[in-house]
Amino acid sequence: MDSLGVGESAEVLNALRCKWAALVLRRLSEGIVRPGQLRRAIPGLSTKVLYEHLRALQGRGLVRVQTFHGYPQRAEYHLTDHGWRLVRLLSACEQQGIPLPVLADVLKCRWLRDILCILREGPQRPSHLRRRLTGISSKVLAEKLQKLERLRLISREVRATRPISVWYRLSEEGTRLSAILDGEKRAHHSESIIMSAPVTSVRSHNGE
Repeated sequence: MDSLGVGESAEVLNALRCKWAALVLRRLSEGIVRPGQLRRAIPGLSTKVLYEHLRALQGRGLVRVQTFHGYPQRAEYHLTDHGWRLVRLLSACEQQGIPLPVLADVLKCRWLRDILCILREGPQRPSHLRRRLTGISSKVLAEKLQKLERLRLISREVRATRPISVWYRLSEEGTRLSAILDGEKRAHHSESIIMSAPVTSVRSHNGE
C-alpha cells in the first residue's frame, strides 16, 4: 500500500508534543511570520526558545526562512509544503479529538496504517488481514492488533461459531482517524500529480 506523504513525520510529531513547537506552527499557518510577531502572539515564549524551535522546524523541512537585506535586516518564516500538510493533519485530528501521541504512533508504523486502511472496508479476521498485508508474520500482526486495541482505534469481537472466530473492526475513534489519513493521502497524491504534470504553452488565436 502507498505510504502517507507525511508518514516520515512521526518523529516530527513526537517533537511537537512540546507545546511551543506546535504553537509556532499554528501561528505561522495564521500568517504571523516575523519573529517579533510570533513572540508577541505566544505569551511566555522567550526569544531564545523561539529561535531554537524555528531552527529545529527548518531542519525538519517544515519551515523556510526568507531574509530581507537592509538595515536593520529582517527575516520572515513560512511553512513549506510539508509544514502545511502537517498543520492540516494536526488541525483535522484536533477537531476530531484524536490525541497527538496516538497520531504519532500510527504514523511511525506502516503496518498500523495499513491495518486501519483495510478495516475501513469492514470487519476482518486476522487470517484475512495477513493475506492482505504482504510480508507480515502472524506474530507481528498480533502485536500490531494489540497495539491498535490499546490505542482504542479497533475493537475485537469473538463470535460463537464452530470453531470460535475472532473479528476486528474500527472503533469510532479509529474510523475518524482512518478517514483523516485517507484524505491526507489522497490530497498528497493529487498535489504530486499537479506538480509533476508537464507545462504546456497555450497559443493565442492570432498565433502569438
